[in-house]
Parts: sequence; structure tokens; C-alpha cells
Amino acid sequence: MSGEKRRYVSVEEQELRRLKEQESRLRSVQQDLPERLNAVREQARREFQQRLAPLEQRAQQQEKETQKLRSNLADLEKDTQKRLQQQRQEFQTAVRESENRQQQALQRETSRLESAMRQGFEQQRSEYLRITSEQRQEYTRLIAQQDQKFTQLIAQERQARERGQQILQQQIDRVVTDIAQEKQRKAKIAEDLLADVETIWSQINRDYQHQRFAPGRLADLHRGLEIARNNIQAGVTEAAIATTQQTYLDLADLRLELEQKEQEWLLFYNAAWEDLKSLITEVQANRECEIEVGQGNEAEKFKLEVDYWVNGRLSQYEQQLNDLESQLKAGESTLTTEQVKELGEKIAALQPILGEIVEQAKLAILGSQLRVEIADKVVEVLESLGYTLVNPNSDAVYEGDDQRNSYVVKVKNIAGDEVVTVISPEKEFGSNVVSINSFSETIVDETATQQNAKAIFDALSEEGVQGDSPVECNQQAKIEYQNLEEVKRRQVGKQTGM
Repeated sequence: MSGEKRRYVSVEEQELRRLKEQESRLRSVQQDLPERLNAVREQARREFQQRLAPLEQRAQQQEKETQKLRSNLADLEKDTQKRLQQQRQEFQTAVRESENRQQQALQRETSRLESAMRQGFEQQRSEYLRITSEQRQEYTRLIAQQDQKFTQLIAQERQARERGQQILQQQIDRVVTDIAQEKQRKAKIAEDLLADVETIWSQINRDYQHQRFAPGRLADLHRGLEIARNNIQAGVTEAAIATTQQTYLDLADLRLELEQKEQEWLLFYNAAWEDLKSLITEVQANRECEIEVGQGNEAEKFKLEVDYWVNGRLSQYEQQLNDLESQLKAGESTLTTEQVKELGEKIAALQPILGEIVEQAKLAILGSQLRVEIADKVVEVLESLGYTLVNPNSDAVYEGDDQRNSYVVKVKNIAGDEVVTVISPEKEFGSNVVSINSFSETIVDETATQQNAKAIFDALSEEGVQGDSPVECNQQAKIEYQNLEEVKRRQVGKQTGM
């Protein structure tokens, strides 16, 4: 005959706090994480400088082509190139100064991060996220600074263009007595102006990522050039000059906009890339952690395979990061600023999750230890009632030989009666189901089994493990747990409890 006594139990809140905080500390096994993160940031800095290099090469090419312009736009373009060159130099100087500030901060932060790692994983994560936040503020300051610089540059450009328009108008208004000569002179002005503006249009088409940052705008402006050419062919030179001049003004505005958007994109992209690579590095460094349970000489240390204890959640998380890395890498020449910002926001949203995953692993191993402690208390009570562990090495096992699963222990008395206790985890940390199964070749004494169960649950209550429900009594015990060798070999799904 057999029977089961079953009850849901949970650890008191005070005991939970003790398990989580007072007597359990989590640390990274990899102590070189600060050096790894510094290496990632240094690599990101070098890659950023490589992305800036084409800006300077573009400027040199445009400067050469400006010397070949035929109209009064040549002087305007030379002055524009000087102002753009100054802006680019100021931008690169600002980037270098920001990098220097970050590098100096990293030297200070390395010691703080190392100290936080010694204190525990929670402090490490808090320090890491603070450092990341400060670095993002550097990029935010840079973006705001560039917005201000371009506002000033646009104002200077418009003033210069107004002066250029006045000079051009003076050339057009110059009095010529010969009508044929007048017509020929205006046609020459129109043709030279159109040729120069077509050159500038071609430069923007060739050198800038206009379809990414201002889709369709450049194509729209080409229609103005076509209208001007038709006007020249029709002999309407003044209309051609006006149309070409307006097209140039629009092209100049577009070029400044593209310069600004490209620099802004570079800042957002580099920030997202650095954040992501740092987070991937941190994940790789924390695949294993060490948990210390207890204090002083009684403290025990356990090495923690994080992915194992969270049922593969760390691998899934890392795959998310790898997918984002692939998107950033593949989209370096196609992603818009908004798309990069969205990816950056996704990365920022994922940053705290690593801490949650490692904390989940910590609670899982503590929960596993708690099931052993509950089993020990049950055995202690049953031993006082005449039961013993026949073979301590084989009469207590994890189901499926998996520490995340139920813990099963069996005791036997002199009459051959067996009691098998199954402690199964629930979803919430500290909650378990305790199932006490009695097996006997004779009739099971229901009164005795109830008394045994009461003694067990009373003892657990004294240890801070309270019953959450009345004791359930079932006539049939769980026969599938009687043979512990089979329980150990059993292929079972992973439990979801902590």
C-alpha cells in the first residue's frame, strides 16, 4: 500500500532576503573585463577615425575641381570649401577631445570597475551602466555642438551667396551698346554658370550619400538644370541664369545638410557600435560566474554556468546581440540616421537584461541548494521517527541528474517501509512543492503518515519554510519516484522554477 502527502511551501520573506543578499555574493570569474572593455573602445575609436578619413579625401577632390570652375561661383566655392574645411577640422578636433576625455575617464573608471567586480556582480553592472551612460552623454554633447556649428555655417554661407548674387547681377546689368554683343555676353554668363552648377551637382551626386540622407532631393534639383539648358537653347538667357542661380542656392543648402547629417550619422553609428561591442564582450566575460553562499569559514563557493541555470536564456540574449551586430555591420552604407538611432535604442534597452539573466541564474542555484536544505530537514525529522538513509550517495538525487529539477530523497525503516520525498521547484523563487510518498508492503497507517507529515512541515516552518496551502492527501503515492536510479536517468524537461 502507498500514499502521498503534498503541500506547497515557500520561504519567509526575511529568509529570502538572507538567501539573496546577506549570505550570497555573485562575482565574475573573468577578472580582466575592464581590460577587454578598454580594448573594445580603443578599436571603436580607430574605426571611427577610419570612417572620418573619406571626409578629408572628398574635400581635397572638391578643392581641385573648384579651381576649374568658369563663373563667379569659383570664388564662392573656394570660400565655401574653406569654411567647410574649418568646420571639418573643428569636428575632428571635438571628436579627438571627446575621445581623450573618455580615455582619461576610462583610466579612472577601470579602477572603479575593478573594485565593483570585487564587491559583486550587482555593483559591477551598476558601475558599467553608469560608465556607458556617461559615454553616451559625450556623444550627445558632440551632436548638440555640431548643430550649433552648422547653424553658424549656414548663416555665413547665405551672406556669402547674397554677395555673390549682387556681383552676378552687376555683370548682367553692365551696359553694352551692341545688342548682338550683349546677347552673346549674357549667353556666355548663362552657359558658364550652368556648366559650373552641373559640376557641383555631379560632385554631390558622386561624393555624398544623398539617397540615404535626403532621398530624391538631388534628382529634383536636376530638373532645374534641364530647364535652364532649354532656356539657353531658346535664347532666354536671363531666365536661364535665374533658374541656374536658384538651383545653385538649393544645391549649396543640400550640401550643407548632407555634411551635417553625415557627421551626425557617424556619431550615432559609432555610439551604437561601441555600446553593442562592449555589451557582447561583457556577455562573453560572464558566461561563468562564481557564487559564494554563507559567510566566513562556512562560506561555500560554486562556479555558475549561467546559460545552464537559465535554460539557454543567455545564449538567446547573445544571439539577439549578434543579430544587431549583423544589422549594423551590413547596414553601414545603407542605414539611415533614424534606423541607427532605433538600433541604438534597442541596444540601450538590452543593456540591463544581462544583469537580470545572471540574477536569475543566481536564484536558480540558490533555489537548488534550498531544495537540498529542505530535503535534509525532512530526513532529519524522519530519522527521529526511525527511518534512515540506506545509502547516502544514492538515496538522494536530482531528477534527470539535473540540478535545476526536483530533488528526491528516500529513507527506509527497519520494517522495510520507504518514504520518498520529492521537492519540486515552482516558478517563484523560494516556492516549492513538497511531496511525501509512503510505500509499504502492508497497509499504510494513515494516522502515522499524517503525523509524519505534520512533524515534517512543522520542522520546515521553524526553519522559515512556511506552508502556503493545506496538506493534500492522496491515496496513491508517486510510484515513478520510488526507484531513484530510474529517477536519476530519467529524461525530463527543465523546470521553470528558481
